[in-house]
Amino acid sequence: MIEIKDKAKCSGCWACENACPVHCIAMLEDEEGFHYPHVNIDCCIECHRCEKVCPELQPMLNDTMPIKSFIVQHKDSDILRNSTSGGFYSAIAKYAIDRGGVVFGAAFDDSMTLCHQCAETLNECNKFRGSKYVQSLVGNTFQQVKSILKEGRMVVYSGTPCQISGLYCFLDGCRYDNLITVDLVCHGTPSPRLLKKYLEYQAFIHHNKVRDYRSRDKFYGYDYSTATIFFENPKDKYHQGIESDLMLRLYFKNLISRPSCYSCHFKTINRVSDFTIFDCWDATSVSSIFSRNGATNVFIHSENGIKVFDYLKESFNWVESDTQLQIDKDGIMLKHFVPLNPQRADFFRDLQTMSIEQLEKKYDYKSVLRKVIAFAKPYLFNVGVFRIYLNLKRKIRLHQ
Repeated sequence: MIEIKDKAKCSGCWACENACPVHCIAMLEDEEGFHYPHVNIDCCIECHRCEKVCPELQPMLNDTMPIKSFIVQHKDSDILRNSTSGGFYSAIAKYAIDRGGVVFGAAFDDSMTLCHQCAETLNECNKFRGSKYVQSLVGNTFQQVKSILKEGRMVVYSGTPCQISGLYCFLDGCRYDNLITVDLVCHGTPSPRLLKKYLEYQAFIHHNKVRDYRSRDKFYGYDYSTATIFFENPKDKYHQGIESDLMLRLYFKNLISRPSCYSCHFKTINRVSDFTIFDCWDATSVSSIFSRNGATNVFIHSENGIKVFDYLKESFNWVESDTQLQIDKDGIMLKHFVPLNPQRADFFRDLQTMSIEQLEKKYDYKSVLRKVIAFAKPYLFNVGVFRIYLNLKRKIRLHQ
């Protein structure tokens, strides 16, 4: 029987709940808004299946194949504009859908809860686009994946490294030819409860229902990552950068992620997924074939991944890249976890009683200078000054 004594040892991947043969495990939300397994001991048959599929207890390693690495940028300008980076995931989703397969990814439901969902058309796959810096609820999608795979249909499943490891543990380590997995280089997984409270606050001050949220999009271009809130009435606009959006500020202060994120053992270079993807910020310095509209680093860990990528190449402008160089430039979070902010425990205690305004004042007070920067930055970007600043900053970093 699985028992969580140390919350830093549970990534909330949902493998145990999916695997329990008598359905005696429920993933319940704690006071911070994260989900953990709770066992109904009256129903438990002591089969220990939950322990056998736990990726924290039974870590999987993949060191059988050297990594192949590429930088890609989708040739379709519409896909590129609506993607967080280079549009790789859109291409791989189309690959599966065109073959009668299904795609699993994270999207918000009607209550603005981020959860893993299944899509069977390209139009449905659009909801998976865009970064969402919050932990998604996997639900029973591992069971769905296994059922679909047994039907012989293709499945693409994307998620954080712990979620992909959880899926393979649930599948007893089996590498299905018709399963394609994509993991994301992850900074951490923030609290769903905090995001829900934040979006409720935004809905209140705008007098408008929130219908979608992106932690990063390209409203001001790829160089200026922007948090965007989509309201039911599109006349309301919310596009704020890291200097002013509270969720982004708290996220990069390492205040709001799941306890396991601060000691994550899934942060390895050789991963169990077929693909690992992350931003390539300096693609134009690698090759002139790339524009400044976003590019993706793609690391391939399996023969199945190489086969799929060879087919997808025609959708991209692409170059083969130096694995270690790309890790040094853009992928440091492949193998490093963030330090625990000493104020984290205080923050989550205050989350229970404080309003968003009170939390912001205490943990991320906006000085006059920050307010000026937040106001001026979009205008500086539009006239090209901000891009000059970013280019200089990159050149300095690359020569350090």
